[in-house]
This record gives sequence, structure tokens and C-alpha cells, in this order.
Amino acid sequence: MQADNIFTNQSKTVMLIDDQTLYREALASLIIKHHHLNVIAQVGFNEQAFEMADNLKPDIILADPCFNHEDSIPFIYRLAQRCEESHILLISSPCSSDFYFDFIRAGVSGIILKTETSDILLKAIDRVLSNEVWFDRTLLTSAFKEIGKRNQIADLQKNSLTCLSKREREIVNLVVNGLNTLSIAKALHISEKTVRNHIYSVYGKLEVKDRLELALFATRNGISAEPVL
Repeated sequence: MQADNIFTNQSKTVMLIDDQTLYREALASLIIKHHHLNVIAQVGFNEQAFEMADNLKPDIILADPCFNHEDSIPFIYRLAQRCEESHILLISSPCSSDFYFDFIRAGVSGIILKTETSDILLKAIDRVLSNEVWFDRTLLTSAFKEIGKRNQIADLQKNSLTCLSKREREIVNLVVNGLNTLSIAKALHISEKTVRNHIYSVYGKLEVKDRLELALFATRNGISAEPVL
């Protein structure tokens, strides 16, 4: 997806991440009216977003994981890890509390629901830019309940990770960071068949059925924080 750039001389820089061009443009128009905000980039949920964030280092990133919250979790984890100098504010439609927990754990500075007004959104942006956090009280309550549930199974999950070999953990790390089978094979100097065998072995050990479930399991348990080879 082609990125759109808008440059002005305002003081605080904003990057928008959303797969809907019309929505991004409408949000940009709203933000530009806020006198101290400067929308410097608009892009979809793709690899270009990471490259632009690395290069532009915006003060705040507004991301809208609206289509499938579960698919967006690994993306948000990677974004937060790569953009430590930028605040991340999610604009989210209502979803399951466990997704809120994952977004909070990823390190976002705030989550604002789409049921709020534009004035509340601008207020949230200002708060986050002032190094505060912005989370709806009901949202936080739901997330804390999820923390309690997750803590009960955390030890079991950690024990599952210990059963992976060093090579399997390397492959999981690369899967989480978006590499396909061919790219993993090249990075590790092994055959694609060997990569597939390792991946199927990991599926069995962690009791996941596909790469998405593997990425979610891994990001929830810290594997995504390891450096990419």
C-alpha cells in the first residue's frame, strides 16, 4: 500500500497506521486542525510502517487495529519494540478483554475506543504526548481480570517454552518477525524442508495449529523480544 505524507511546520509529529485510506485521511484532517499536531505519515499495517517509523521517529503513532485484533497483536508488539522513542496510542473498536491485555503488555501508551468523541481523542493524544497514559477505566478493569487468568497458566506456558531447542527458538523468533519459510532458510543457512520440519515440531510441542497461533503464543511469552538474526 502506498504511503501518503503530509508535512507542516507544527511542533509535535504524528504517524497514522490504518489499512483504510479514507479513514486515515479523515483522521489526518481532524488532527491537522489541532494546532500543535503535524501528521507526517500515513501508512497501512505492513512492513513499510516499520521502515517509516524507524526513519521518521514520530512523537506519537496512532494505530487502528480494527479488522482483526488478534492478527494485529504481533504487529503491535514489533512496533512497540522498534519505536521505543515514540508513543503509541491505539484507536480500537470494542473487543475481548484479552486483546486489551495483550496490547497493554506490548507497551502502548494508551487505548481509546471508537465509541468516544473526537474531542476525547484529541485529549488522549495530548495526555500521551505529555508522557501520561490513557486507558478507559472499564477497559483496565477487564484487562486486570485477564491478567489474573493469565498468571494462573503462566508457569505452564514457560515450561512449554523450555522444551524448545535453541534452533527451534531461533526459528520461532524469525516467524514472529514476519519471515517466511524461504527467508528463514536463507537466514539460518538450512534447507526449507528442515525449516518446515522444525516448525511442525514446534507446533506439536506448543500445541498450536498454525503460524498465527505460534506468533501469538511467542509474543505473549517474550520470544519476540529476542534479536532477529
